[in-house]
Amino acid sequence: MRAHGLALSLVLVLGGAGGCKGGSGTKVLYVMGPGSPTVAILEVSGAGALIPTANFASTGSAPDVIGIDPLLRFAYVVDSANGIGAGAVSQYVLNRSTGILTAATFSSTSGTASASTPVPTGVNPSALAIDGNGFFVYVANQGSNSISGFLIDQVGGTLTEIKQQPPTTPNCVPNQIIPCPLPLVPPSVAPKALTATASMLFVAMTDSTTGTGSIATYMFNTSGESSTTVVAACPAGPGCLQSPPASTIAAGTNPVAMTMDPSGKFLFVVDSVANTVAAFSIASSGQLTAVGAPLAAGTTPVSVRVNPKGNFLYIANQGSGTNCVNGGVSAFSFDSSGALTALSGSPFTAGTCPSYLAPDSSGSFLFVANSGSNTISVFSIDSSGALAQVSGSPFNSPINNPTTLASIN
Repeated sequence: MRAHGLALSLVLVLGGAGGCKGGSGTKVLYVMGPGSPTVAILEVSGAGALIPTANFASTGSAPDVIGIDPLLRFAYVVDSANGIGAGAVSQYVLNRSTGILTAATFSSTSGTASASTPVPTGVNPSALAIDGNGFFVYVANQGSNSISGFLIDQVGGTLTEIKQQPPTTPNCVPNQIIPCPLPLVPPSVAPKALTATASMLFVAMTDSTTGTGSIATYMFNTSGESSTTVVAACPAGPGCLQSPPASTIAAGTNPVAMTMDPSGKFLFVVDSVANTVAAFSIASSGQLTAVGAPLAAGTTPVSVRVNPKGNFLYIANQGSGTNCVNGGVSAFSFDSSGALTALSGSPFTAGTCPSYLAPDSSGSFLFVANSGSNTISVFSIDSSGALAQVSGSPFNSPINNPTTLASIN
């Protein structure tokens, strides 16, 4: 996604990656936006109302993506560095009862633990995915056309970059085992969105030379998942992406966001240039097969999510122009083949410039970040998948220009 269940990635991201596996404790909504170096934490009432809290987590200066591991233990926030240099990932331990985020700590045999600092990525990181078992984090670097991989320490939540036998490039020394992001081929290809299962990573990308989009399926090594250190070079090491990809399929012009259904059978992708949504079936080999032709979404679709409790798909359409004309939320149902059908009443009206959406884990509510009006719309979801704004919606956002959301519990 921009990225569900233990077999899937639980990425709450743009161009990623969504709701989380249900848990106990307060229902929480995380809110981020560019230029605000914090993750704001809101409580969600039983009726869906957003309640401000004094809780927040400090993060980088340009937060763009948040991902939560499927066991609700750790959270990771990508700092894009405003797209002008190497980015970084901040690491947190998540309190499942309160939603509070604290800096992840390094494991220590001495009984003392030091807080983590952000780990570097490539240039302009813009998407993040976590594997379905909560062992690996992958980051898409648009500016350096590469994928960074990290191993999650299962005790403290800190990240260690996956070491691999790098190819011959200006930044990597052949035959030397060093951290080195996997470069995409050809170098004109920029990754836009990620999502993952327990053994494969899907990468949506665009080629600036041909003006076309595609989705590549990379398999990764799951052996040694319980290790907290990287013990082998690629392709033998845990989490190493197997290159070349297992398969690649054409995907419109500019696939910017994607998501999977809870069963892991289907992948849904939105194209912000063609203004469409496409469905693909997923084979056990990772091979994707188009399910019919792409359907019309709204104007400039930028975020897509599946209701975790039903066969419903939602798309945030940002709209066009400075006032985001024709923005809103498109809604679809999908059947056992993955075929999409627009719901009655779709698209639904949200605030100005809907930029991101996330359902809660119960499938009862859909949260929509309206970056143009600095608000968050909250919709209830009925049994047909239709949306209705809850009382008081839209709510004021604690973060200016909200562009990323995540919901737990």
